[in-house]
Amino acid sequence: MSWKHRPDTWPYDALRAEVRRSSRHVALRRSALILVLLALVVAVSDGDSKAPTEVAGPDGNFVQNAGFETGGTGVPTGWVVDPHARGKGAVARVPSPMTADGSCVKLMPNDSNRERAYPLAIGQGFGIAPFRGQRLRLSGRLSADGDALAVLGLSVIRKDGKILEGVRLTETASPPAGAAHCGYLAVPEEGSAVLLILSCAAEGTGGAAFFDDVYIGIVEASQDGRPDLPSGGPGPSGAKTPLTAEVNIDAGKVIRKIPRTLYGTNVEWIFDGYGLWNAREQAIDRRLVELTRELGTSLIRFPGGVFSDFYRWSDGVGARDDRGSSPHVPGAPESRHNFGTDEALLFASQVGGRLLVTVNAGTGTAGEAAAWVRYVNNERAGGADADRVTYWEVGNELYGRGGAADHVTIPPKKYVERFLRFASAMRVADPGIRIGAIGLENFGRYEMNGYPGWNRVVLSGAGSEMDFLAVHNAYAPMVFEDHGHDVRSVYAAMLAAPVLIAENLKTVSRQIEELVPDRAGDIKIAVTEWGPWFHADPSSRFVDHVKTVGSALFVASTLKTFIESPRTEIANAFKLVDNAFQGWIGLRNGEYIPKAPYLALQLYTQHFGDSLVRSVTKSPEYESAPVGLISRVRNVPYLDVVASLGDDGGSLCVMGINKHFDRSIVATIRITGFAPSPEGQAWVLRGTGIDAHTGTQLPQIPGLEWGRQSAAQPNPRFEQGGPGEVSIRWGRFSGVALSFKYTFPAHSVTALQMRRTE
Repeated sequence: MSWKHRPDTWPYDALRAEVRRSSRHVALRRSALILVLLALVVAVSDGDSKAPTEVAGPDGNFVQNAGFETGGTGVPTGWVVDPHARGKGAVARVPSPMTADGSCVKLMPNDSNRERAYPLAIGQGFGIAPFRGQRLRLSGRLSADGDALAVLGLSVIRKDGKILEGVRLTETASPPAGAAHCGYLAVPEEGSAVLLILSCAAEGTGGAAFFDDVYIGIVEASQDGRPDLPSGGPGPSGAKTPLTAEVNIDAGKVIRKIPRTLYGTNVEWIFDGYGLWNAREQAIDRRLVELTRELGTSLIRFPGGVFSDFYRWSDGVGARDDRGSSPHVPGAPESRHNFGTDEALLFASQVGGRLLVTVNAGTGTAGEAAAWVRYVNNERAGGADADRVTYWEVGNELYGRGGAADHVTIPPKKYVERFLRFASAMRVADPGIRIGAIGLENFGRYEMNGYPGWNRVVLSGAGSEMDFLAVHNAYAPMVFEDHGHDVRSVYAAMLAAPVLIAENLKTVSRQIEELVPDRAGDIKIAVTEWGPWFHADPSSRFVDHVKTVGSALFVASTLKTFIESPRTEIANAFKLVDNAFQGWIGLRNGEYIPKAPYLALQLYTQHFGDSLVRSVTKSPEYESAPVGLISRVRNVPYLDVVASLGDDGGSLCVMGINKHFDRSIVATIRITGFAPSPEGQAWVLRGTGIDAHTGTQLPQIPGLEWGRQSAAQPNPRFEQGGPGEVSIRWGRFSGVALSFKYTFPAHSVTALQMRRTE
């Protein structure tokens, strides 16, 4: 079966297949604690019939035995142990080290407590009716020692056990007195929610987690409504006083020429290139050409993704009427080969970019790859440099395991043998091409490579023949397992991820220097896929958050990381367009429009310079909680700044990313090596809130239910997406001097441009 791509529909089976493919690394699971507490609620109450005053205590607290004062020495009265906790540690009611008197609960995990989806935990469940449409406060005192992480969570659960909304408070190793934590949760007024779950959990394989004075209460409408930000997110939401920072720029110290190939993207061959080929007009879609040209993207990776290692390039050339259809991956739906090599090259030329081609090293042969090189660079180009493809990547994520990857996964030694065969044959076809091998060094929770030590084997065995190492180390936050985190905590982790990405790029660079010392100066790093990525399951409450202002801040901060990484030469954002959730161009009322991440990339391509110069920023910082595949990060700067000179040296460009959700940052900017004119220009990307977006819509397909998307509190904007919610605004600013102040608005990306004094 095959489908013709239409902008307003997408086949249900095809979407499901792509969801399974995208979720290949981690599966979303449901804890048995949900089922136990659901049964308990039904058994001991009439569920939804009770009013809040009938179940809350005198202090408004809904938690039974909130101070753990009753019960024996084991599980406190009123609390239920997660069945998955058996064998993972012990639960005890002990004298509280956090208060002068009284008791607390102590969770002591052991070496079996390794599965993050099911940690050692106790909980309580509540029927949903008293809480519908209410805003809840969750608080408690938490402490931890040793390897343990104390986690206090509150989640709204659907009947099928999946989480609709949640808040998660955490505490790592701390003094015995612990720390008071507070968070807030908005409960949907309508919908499929049936249960509210409170949990105290201990993650880790040693030490202990302590909990005391747990509280759940309704925030009254008469209250301020703008309380302190839940733990784990940047800053208090009610505070309006600006933060301060210092930025020192030495424009006389040029660090490197910024490769334009850092501003690349990905397109895929399936579904007519996700609309790049307009079947009605039998031409490349004019609106997508216009948007991509305005984006200024430079290097377009084709034909996958994962589809690369199942793609026969010869199926997509020649007369279009003679082309057939192929499955995207084994067992998946098919697409007709309307968008093949010729169409991809035509699209690249129309938008002012070049192709990077990923050859099929999973199910293809070295001969096929060499023939592809000859076709593109000799037969088709006819020797014209403008039509040649310089960059060729041998395989996609052959180190992966799970889903479609299981059809092609191979150990690193076998990949080395395959890469050497491919590289040899391809260089015979064109000695002037640059060939990349694939790699990835896992870090922390980011465990995407199924073969630890892959980089060392590949660099040692194939370093002599590669021109670049292609890594996919910059997806975030990847909340494949939903632990009930609130939106701000998830975004805080995503915005901390560039710190980890920068360290990983340094690690890979050191590996190249150590393992291929004679070619260390020649081998570059290419991040051929990267971008904001939350989940691929349509039912996930975060699946469509790729399009928000928060994701745009991640894009801007990650691009800064690539620019400042000396060995990183290529970066291809994933991906340019699709009709679901991953494309940076989407559909609103049937028309293609940019999403917020597109706008962040555009600031760099349109309003940033060509030569990186030295800059040092001293900024307030925050600590993020471990979320998804992103580990805990301490000392995350609220303000990221990167600076550059224009091509002629006559302009100084400053990109400032304020990651604080609510507070502006007044930065004192000091400049040496450049005398600026007193007036500058500013382009500011921001939205009405951290989860604001431009209003692109998910496809409505019979039989497919998209999950209700979580919104940031206390200023939820996700449901308000549309024109005016996100924008880039231009203006002039004065008072520019060798030392001056500039205010970066909350949750914004700002491109400043200053001209040199005549």
